[in-house]
Formats: sequence, structure tokens, C-alpha cells
Amino acid sequence: MVSTQRLWPILLVLLLSCLYPARAGAEEKVLRVAFDRALPPFSAVEENGRIEGFNIELIQGIARYNDWKLEYVPLDWEDVVTALQSGEVDVVLGMKYTSRYDEIFDFSEAFFTMSEVLLVPRADESIYTLNQLSEKVVAVQRSHSSLDLLESVRRVKMNISFSQKEALENLLRGRADAFIGNRWTAEYVLRQENRLDDFEMRSGLINPTDYAFAVRDGHTELLVKLNEGLNQMYRDGTYSWLYSEYFEPYSPHLTDGWRKLVIGLLIVLALGVVSLATFFAWNKRLQAEVRRQTAVLADMMAFQRKVLDHTESAILSLDVFGHITLVNQVAHRMLGAGEDALGRHIVCLVPELPIESAFSEPFRLFEGEFQWGEESGRVFHYYMAPFANAAEEHVGWIITLQDRTDQIRMQTRLIAQEKMRALGQLIAGIAHEMRNPLTAIKAFIEILPKKMDDPRFRSELLRYVPEEMERLNRIVEDLLDYSRTRPKQMQSIRVKELVQSVLVLFTRRIESERIGVTVQVSEKLQVLVDRGRMKQVLINLVMNAIEAMAASSDKQLVIRAEERAGEIWITVRDTGEGMQEEQLQRLFEPFHTSKTQGIGLGLYISQKIMWEHGAMMEVSSTPGHGTSFTLRMPQMNEVWYEQQWSVGVREEESVGRKEENHAKFANRG
Repeated sequence: MVSTQRLWPILLVLLLSCLYPARAGAEEKVLRVAFDRALPPFSAVEENGRIEGFNIELIQGIARYNDWKLEYVPLDWEDVVTALQSGEVDVVLGMKYTSRYDEIFDFSEAFFTMSEVLLVPRADESIYTLNQLSEKVVAVQRSHSSLDLLESVRRVKMNISFSQKEALENLLRGRADAFIGNRWTAEYVLRQENRLDDFEMRSGLINPTDYAFAVRDGHTELLVKLNEGLNQMYRDGTYSWLYSEYFEPYSPHLTDGWRKLVIGLLIVLALGVVSLATFFAWNKRLQAEVRRQTAVLADMMAFQRKVLDHTESAILSLDVFGHITLVNQVAHRMLGAGEDALGRHIVCLVPELPIESAFSEPFRLFEGEFQWGEESGRVFHYYMAPFANAAEEHVGWIITLQDRTDQIRMQTRLIAQEKMRALGQLIAGIAHEMRNPLTAIKAFIEILPKKMDDPRFRSELLRYVPEEMERLNRIVEDLLDYSRTRPKQMQSIRVKELVQSVLVLFTRRIESERIGVTVQVSEKLQVLVDRGRMKQVLINLVMNAIEAMAASSDKQLVIRAEERAGEIWITVRDTGEGMQEEQLQRLFEPFHTSKTQGIGLGLYISQKIMWEHGAMMEVSSTPGHGTSFTLRMPQMNEVWYEQQWSVGVREEESVGRKEENHAKFANRG
């Protein structure tokens, strides 16, 4: 409530303190002062422990005049009176003068006129006077003079609180029909709660009484000091400032506010006159500044032009009709364009750009590569972005071109080197995997002449040699699957039927190894896939899960399918040994396996099949807690898959053409 204007009385008191210093060697007196802890704006203890209020600042001013040290004792009002009576405190900061209190206390000169008010909800039309409080609940403070007012009202019900603020809170919460108490405290609390419009003060000011400091009976010296301090504050204007700060809406000091307003208006008027006096001079300076900024803008445009001309990319700008409006020097050199390029249509200079598509979709970005001219052998990468003005209106395009010919030649060489490295790894993997079965077959052939008549040898020969031959055949088949791409045969199938057809293949093994199988798949869930390939993926995942649980005590295989965010998620989870981070990073590499049997192509082929379906495979694993594979497939119709397939075919054809161009550029290089 207190603004920065409260600094003025404090500064004034400090100045007077300097003019009238305390007597040297005088002993500092400690004055114990008690006050009502919940009587804003007179005295209150805030939630942060800070003590403030009109009475507090009055006693602080008096203490500065008398060189007193104050010891505050915040209490409930009932305890305040008792503390003064028993001598626990020296003075009470604010007490209404009554004949009953005058018999036991001495009062200073009155510094305020206190009165009660009847406060009721504005919507209540039944209470306007004290006599209409019959059969009503009235919120009042204990030991307050308002209790005496209610004694003359018959059948009134009282809700008694320890403080004025608590009594007001009972009224705000609907626990009472009316409130009788301090008018200024009521106004303060309602303003703090933003409820001023909900309540109305009726019956005017009730029982106006002098309000003063109170001391114990016979403390004449202290009473004289208090009165002298009050008079000093009246004389130096401190009291008027404090009164204006705390009670200006209800005091005659409203003129101070008007005086401040008039002073402010005069200041504004003076500023206006000064502004008019300096207007012409400022106008001249403004014109000079415009000329200076114009020169700066010209320099900035020249700098931007230098930057454009010294970049590595060709930069052109077009208007909405495709005519060239800007060409940097790199574009002149790269495209062989003369100075007459401005104003020409871009098709005349670079016909390979997607101009027709840009006209039909003016707010889309276009990016790609094209071969400029049939005989030049140069490949450009282009970036065509729409350009809008401050009003977000399309006004043209910005085009950047980069010569990628040398880069493509280098990429072609790197690709060839990478293919040779991959071929070496492939040959090494094949040699390693085929060496074991060939070694076994070789061993049998070498001892065949010596053991021909041995029945046991013939039995071992007939047992192991076909197995090793089958292993060689499996390696060859996996290599064929690794290298070839067969056309997909898409069909809509139920996910549950697909899962069951895979589990049937492992029924005997699941029963013999006592594996618990849980299938959580809805009957209505369908996907559009190549049945054979997707079955191959699930077979591989289920087989891996069973082998991973070989050493587990609790073997649980869970297959779950659900629809999530427009996709079908099929999850295969086991309770096997799990995998380390190093294994997860190399999981989909060809010929990488941790099994004693197998060549490490199963997961690679499975991932390749998922890519062919426009889907993905995700894996998560924790050592000792199992592994979970998730197949994420789009939930689309057959038309979408046909579109995806045709796009893939076009991309493969485009890639083929690019590789031919790359090979051509590499040969030229």
C-alpha cells in the first residue's frame, strides 16, 4: 500500500536528526511497545515477518526524536490490553478511548478518530441498521467495543474472532451475515482480496472515538515524551505525509494528489513547449541523418553485392513470371551468361530447372541435380526456394547452383573402392563359412579307402557328410537371398493368422524345451505384405528367440501386435540372455553372428525385407533380461503400396542412370 513517497518523511526525520543530535553520552532507552498483530493498515505482521503500518511508523518517528530503541511485541488485541495492565510492555500503539480504559490507563493526545462500520454483502437487502441484525450472525473481534454495540440487539448471534482480519475472513467465507468493526481495516482487507464490489458499508460511521497511544496509569514522563513527539511530527509535516499515504482516499489530503496532478500537467506542458522549440532544429538534423543513412544503405548494398559475387555458388533471383532479376558473377562464369541475362526467362538460360512445377506450387522448395547440356558432362545441384515480401506475398524465387561434377567423380571412385572392400569381406566370409564343412568332408574322403569295410565308419559317413552338404547348400541359398531382389507379391493377410502359421513350425521344439508362448494379436488386425517374405522374417525372429533362451530357467516367448500412430507394430520378445551394446551395434551386419551354427545373414536379410516393404525393424535388449524385436509397418491400403512400388522402381531407374553418368564421368576423369 505504501509507495515511494514514504521516503520523504523518513529523509526529513533523518535531516532533523542531524540538526538536533542526541546528547553525547546519553543512555539509549529501550521502549517495549505492544500492538494488534492483525489490524491493517494501522499495525500488522506480514507473512515474511515484516512489521508495518501507520501506528508503527508514528512510533518510529517519535523514537527517533527521543533516541529510543524499540522492542516490538505483536499480540492479539485481548492480550495487548492484558500485557499493558501487567507491566509487560510500556506502551500500546493505538487504543480507542473509553471511560472503562481511562480508569486503568493514561492516553496520549489523539492522533486519529476511530469508528466502527456495519459491513454486509451488497446483494443483502435485509440489513441496513443495527436493529436489523436480529436473528443474524455477526462477525466481531473479541474484547472489541463492537461487542458493546451488539448487546442492545435482541437475538443476535455473534461469530467471535481474535482479530479484525479473522472476523472479516469469516464474513468473506460466508460464515457470517454481517461484520461490525474497524472501517479502515475492512476497506484494506476487501481491497487485498479484490472483493470491494461484493460488499457495502451501511449505517455510516458508528461510535466515532479518539484513538491514541496508551500507557500504564501514572507514567506521566513517558506520556509527555509521546505527546512531544507527536507535536514535532505535526510541525515538520511527517504526520501529514503518513496520513496521506495510508488514508488518502478518506482524508482531506486529497488536495495533495490534485497538486501532484497539476504539477505533472505543468511539467508536460513545459516539455511540449521545449519540444516545439527544438522541432525545427531536429528536422534539420533528421534530414542530415536521412542522407547519411542513404549513403550507409548504398554501402551495404555494395557490400552485399561483393558477397554475392565472391561465393562458390551461382545465385539467381526470379520474379513471379520466371524472369531473371539478379545474377551474381559466379553465375555469369558458370553458365556463360552475358550482361543481357537480366530480364530474360530462366528457361532460356537453364531449361533443366523444374519451372513448370514451381509455377503450379509456388510455395514449395525444389532441390535436385541435373546434367547441364548433353555434351558438357557437367552436373549441377540446384536449390529453388520461394521468396516472399514483408506481407507474406509470393514475389519470386531464389535459385542457387553448385557444380558437382568433380565431387561426383570423386564419389564414383569412393563407391568403387567401397564395393571392392565389401567384396573382399564377402569372399572372406564365404571362405570362412565353407571351410568347416569342406574340412569335414575332406577328412571322410581321405580315410575312405582305409575304412571302407568298417560299418561304424560307413554309418558316420552317411550321417555327417549329408549334413555338411546341407550346410553348404544353406550357405549358398542365404548368399542368393543376400544378393538378389525378387518382385513382391503383396496381399492383405491377418496378422494373427501369419503369427500362428509361424508358431506351428516350432510346436515340437517349444513343447520339448518347455517354452511358454503368449500371443496378443487382435483378430481384426491386417497388413498388406508379401506373405512369404514376412513369414521368413518372423521365422528368423522366433528361431533367434528360442535359441537365446536355451540357458534360461524361465522361458517366455511373447508375440504382440497392435495399432499405434497409423502403424502396425509386431513385437517378438523373449526372456533370454540379452545382448551387450557391442553386439547391438553390429547386429544387422552380414556374416556377423554369435551362434556356433549359422553364417550371420538372417537378420540382415530380414531387415532388407522390411525395407522393401517400406517398414523398419527396431531392437532393444538388456543383458540378462531378454531381447525385443519390433516390426513397424505402415497401415495403408493396396493403392498406397502400388504407389510406393512404382516410386521405388522409378528411383531405381534414376539411380541406374546416375550410376551410368558417374561411370562416364569417372572414365573421363
